[in-house]
Amino acid sequence: MLFYFRSVHPCGCQSSTSWISLTLLCSMLCMWTRGDCWSYYYSDTTMNWQKARDWCQKHYTDMVAIQNQEEIQHLNSWLPKKDTYYWIGIRKVNEIWTWVGTNKALTAEATNWAQGEPNNGKNGYYPGENEDCVEMYVQRARQAGKWNDERCEKNKTALCYTAACKNDSCHHGECVETINSHKCVCFEGFYGEKCEQAITCNKEELTAPDKGSVNCTHMYGDFSYNTSCEYSCEKGYQLSMSRPLRCTPPKKWSEQPPSCELIQCQELPPPEKGSMKCSDPLGPSSYQSTCVFSCDEGHVLIGSSSNTLQCEASGSWNASQPFCVAVQCPALQDLENVVISCGDHAEMMFSYGNTCSFSCAPGYRLVGPSGVTCTSAAEWSERMPHCEAITCRSPEGEAHLISQCSRSLNDLRPDSTCSFSCETGFELQGAHTTQCSEDGQWSAAIPACKEIRCPAPQISTGVQISCNPSLSIPFSTGTPYPFGMVCTFSCDEGYELQGALNMECAHPGQWTSTPPTCTVVTCPLLEAPENGHINCSNHEPGNSVQCSFICNDDYVLDGHELLTCDRNGNWTGERPSCQASPSQSIVVASSVAGGATLLSSLSLALWILKRLKRKATKFELNSSSDIDAPAEVYKSSTDSLI
Repeated sequence: MLFYFRSVHPCGCQSSTSWISLTLLCSMLCMWTRGDCWSYYYSDTTMNWQKARDWCQKHYTDMVAIQNQEEIQHLNSWLPKKDTYYWIGIRKVNEIWTWVGTNKALTAEATNWAQGEPNNGKNGYYPGENEDCVEMYVQRARQAGKWNDERCEKNKTALCYTAACKNDSCHHGECVETINSHKCVCFEGFYGEKCEQAITCNKEELTAPDKGSVNCTHMYGDFSYNTSCEYSCEKGYQLSMSRPLRCTPPKKWSEQPPSCELIQCQELPPPEKGSMKCSDPLGPSSYQSTCVFSCDEGHVLIGSSSNTLQCEASGSWNASQPFCVAVQCPALQDLENVVISCGDHAEMMFSYGNTCSFSCAPGYRLVGPSGVTCTSAAEWSERMPHCEAITCRSPEGEAHLISQCSRSLNDLRPDSTCSFSCETGFELQGAHTTQCSEDGQWSAAIPACKEIRCPAPQISTGVQISCNPSLSIPFSTGTPYPFGMVCTFSCDEGYELQGALNMECAHPGQWTSTPPTCTVVTCPLLEAPENGHINCSNHEPGNSVQCSFICNDDYVLDGHELLTCDRNGNWTGERPSCQASPSQSIVVASSVAGGATLLSSLSLALWILKRLKRKATKFELNSSSDIDAPAEVYKSSTDSLI
């Protein structure tokens, strides 16, 4: 059949002056009245590939999509020859030759390339420019109906088509264009010329399970293709298979009918350090089962909002399973100089039953318990200890002790040393130095200061003593002769001091001198006067001694007859002398001058001796003398010769 159409320019506007004849070829089987044949059209002007497609889509369906060799042969024989040939609906997309109408890749078995094609212009006149579009040789002497890749910018005749398939051509299938006609390819589950019939499945095969029910949804008729049957169970039961049953193309249900099974919850293990008691009315760990949890002493339940769990219809317990954990005592805070050891497991350090031990850093000693244990009441068994510095007892406070230590007296740590001395008037009793040991004890005991005292002075008769302590040196009131005391001595009247006037109590408890003595004041020793005799009241010519003097016969005393020794050691007068009487002087002189005979001299001597003895017998002390001692006669030198 021949039709005439108004020409359409590449720009899409209509021409009012020219007519172009387009040939419409329909299959001989296609009746004119049906109007559902596959039809081909071509333009009377040339244009580039993109404009050609736009023109086809605007006026018809799209550019031609070649489906088989029969169609190629038909077009090659029907279309008129054009020098520029015809654009068809193939283009390179992302380096893949693609049917643009269906957006499907060109398969190897569907290709119809001319020999040596596609070559992307390697033998052309435009080297370096891509040939991404396809033309078909029509009425060509060689390789007629074959394809060639070509630059898309070139102008060629557009080859278009209109589809024979309509929206209602196939009810449940795909309408496939054929030359001058179409056919229906039915979808799964359908059959018939227009795919209008659906397959059906046997409804007797559907059975409701015990403790359950079934409900079906029909899309294309009762129990027909794609009918879906949902199964459900009573509360506390669940389907053995949760997928719905569906009617499939082999007229079979997709699954065997499921059964309703009692819902099982996960079996619960008893908690560690605790116990679990369960009640199972329908079955172990199944719907409506309940379990009660408890813990051993020193442990508590955590991890759940309740100590009782129930298995619910969802197959889950109504709460998470609790578990038992040891109660926790308060975390031990760091204590100064205290080393705390609570075991190797950090998570158990402060847990029930765990014991933490304490020790001290070097130089410190522990005061309090050496360990504490966490009790079930979440309390520590004892109060926390503390470490105190190891120090030795301060020597401060020891009476009269002077300490010189290497550290402060309030911080006498091990290795500290102290040296000691005493205040004036005291002497050290003990070690002069000591050292503080690691156990806080002195290597030697703290010494004491003993008051220096002197022995009581041994005082002789007649000695008077007066002692006074030093005002600058401390002393005990009960100490009779402390260090620094000065004792002064004196004698009774008539006596004189023999020794030091005073002495002082000095170190180490000794007097600076021995006590003096008091002796009677004495006068110089008196001798008998020549030719006379002396007679004193005592052997020693001491205080109050009286001495009397007499002369031999024929001699006369010249001076005091009696001398007394006073308290100052002086005689009351000068010693007297014996002077010859005048007659005696003549005798002596003639004897000397004349050389008396020996007999005369001897006679004279005997006479003198007798005279002296007689005088001595008659001598008596003066009644005023205070000396009671018997008289003692001091003989003259002449008496000593007899």
